[in-house]
Amino acid sequence: MTLQTRMPLYLICAAALGFAANVSAQTPTADQATKQEEMSQKKTDAFAVQGSAPEDWSMIKGHESGSIAKTDALPNSWLAANFAICDENQDQKVTEPEYTKCQKKQHK
Repeated sequence: MTLQTRMPLYLICAAALGFAANVSAQTPTADQATKQEEMSQKKTDAFAVQGSAPEDWSMIKGHESGSIAKTDALPNSWLAANFAICDENQDQKVTEPEYTKCQKKQHK
């Protein structure tokens, strides 16, 4: 083989190794992937933010109808985490009086 045929092969191999190193540096490890998955689950887990404060009644989606269904409570909201407690008559809806009473009970 002549020097001319070896040179491009050498450059190709060096470029391929550099590319492979760059790709592996950008690929998340199993530990990073697990952490990302846990963070994603926390965003949709209603109990992940139980310490959050209750929302103002007028700011909750669906309050205009006089009651809020569990499906209207945002996933990480105080109401979602406390819905069963606030729904005193267990009709699957929380009315403004139930909500107000529940807020006062939870903050004593």
